[in-house]
Amino acid sequence: MKNPLPTQKIAWLCATLLWAGTSNAFALDPTPSPETAPPSSEASDLNLPVVEKTLSNGLKVLVVERPGVPVVSFSFMMPVGAQDAPKGKTGLPHMLEHMMFKGTETIGTRDYAKEKPILEAMDKVAVEMNTEKSKLEPSAEKLKSLALEMKKLQQEDGRWVVKDELSAIYTENGGQSLNAWTSQDVTNYHVTLPADKVRLYAAVEKDRLGHPVFREFYSERDVVAQERRWRTESSPDGALEEALESTAFEAGPYRDPTIGWMGDILKLTRPDAVDFYRQTYRPDRGVLAVVGGVKAGEILPLLEGTLGTVPNPPVPPLKQAWTQEPRQQGPKTVVARFEADPVAMIGWHVPNFPHQESVELDVLSTILTSGNTSRLVRDLVFGKKLVTSISASTGFPGDRDPNLFVMQFTPAPKQSYDSVLSAIEAEIGDIRQKGVTPEELERARRSAESAFLWGKTSTSGLAQDLAYNQAVHGDWHYLVKYLEMVRSITSKDLQEVAARYLVPDNRTIATLERPDAK
Repeated sequence: MKNPLPTQKIAWLCATLLWAGTSNAFALDPTPSPETAPPSSEASDLNLPVVEKTLSNGLKVLVVERPGVPVVSFSFMMPVGAQDAPKGKTGLPHMLEHMMFKGTETIGTRDYAKEKPILEAMDKVAVEMNTEKSKLEPSAEKLKSLALEMKKLQQEDGRWVVKDELSAIYTENGGQSLNAWTSQDVTNYHVTLPADKVRLYAAVEKDRLGHPVFREFYSERDVVAQERRWRTESSPDGALEEALESTAFEAGPYRDPTIGWMGDILKLTRPDAVDFYRQTYRPDRGVLAVVGGVKAGEILPLLEGTLGTVPNPPVPPLKQAWTQEPRQQGPKTVVARFEADPVAMIGWHVPNFPHQESVELDVLSTILTSGNTSRLVRDLVFGKKLVTSISASTGFPGDRDPNLFVMQFTPAPKQSYDSVLSAIEAEIGDIRQKGVTPEELERARRSAESAFLWGKTSTSGLAQDLAYNQAVHGDWHYLVKYLEMVRSITSKDLQEVAARYLVPDNRTIATLERPDAK
């Protein structure tokens, strides 16, 4: 039977939009007066007009108006990623992403007052289980008893939970692309709604940001553990990427996987998530980008009266002063055993964006592997037939800190890793000595411009790009400054950056080999 609760709660959410001195929840004045127009700065770099405002609680809002577009896309970005996980609790930022869909004290529950003590009882059982498992000789009988108690509490809690109600509210009101993702650097929540549903978004997100309830935590923890088995432990690509990360990085936070290590995931508790949330999900650290059929002069007062009223938690924010990755002193190799065809990844330590050299390396990756006329595709795929595929990219596995320039290839049948590596090194060596041709550089510039223009066609894609650049790099303008940086690059720049970074002593090679390989 269709759950009737979302409709009831929509009425409640809309009612919360009434604030002091305003007789209408969201008065849409087609010609707002200067008094109601928000204080903002505007930019039209490369025809990208953005209105920006910092709300009273510090939340940064970016608005791009697209008159006539019937939808509006929202991207809420928090600079909280896998690298921010406390020691021994890897995967906690990703777990928070899952929890933020579980509702609030009003959404997702039939009676929170009755549900709350059950959640707290589950927390106590989870702590007892962790304590028992940490013993030198844990009691199997006690663990079984605790597991049964946890299951009983979960069943009891299920009487009060309204499954997926937050998602239902959005989807029943025309919401599309409702989802979230966690990276090493940030966590993003995004949705696209009909343009007349902005009041609903403001109300739901005010409640979600201010009063989240991490219900179903322990059952969802099992879901995340299964996700790790599926994405990493049962995936050749996942296993290879994890091997490269944990080998290339010795001290920095990028050595730990975004999803977390299994031993840590299975020990996470709901109080862990609550404490971490209060330290990190502060409005004064967040960025909200809004793109579509809205007017900045109308939506910004609405957001000020809703999301802008969510207070910052009265606890010190998480200190983000992690160990700096030391300079690599020589080549590294690692083998990931997996029952799959051979694949290899190569990673070179490089600066992160917005360093100019990062942009130069990005252009170099285009010249090396983007399209059939790129150097390595033309030479290794079609010419020597050493590989069946090859690609290169920058910014792995994150971009808040120095990262890796990564190349991945699949050797052709009967071709060895060494033969492919020799051919790659020869091509990079040629660039180190001679640079690239004017034609190659021009193609790379056009490719960058094409990607920029293509990215502006989607309201959701543009919203996420704006929010990402603001949250990670501290300035959304980098979205358009990137093209200016590309246009300034010369062949000599690429020659120098290849000679500085794409060298054997700065390189880590991860290969996938079958368990029975000798």
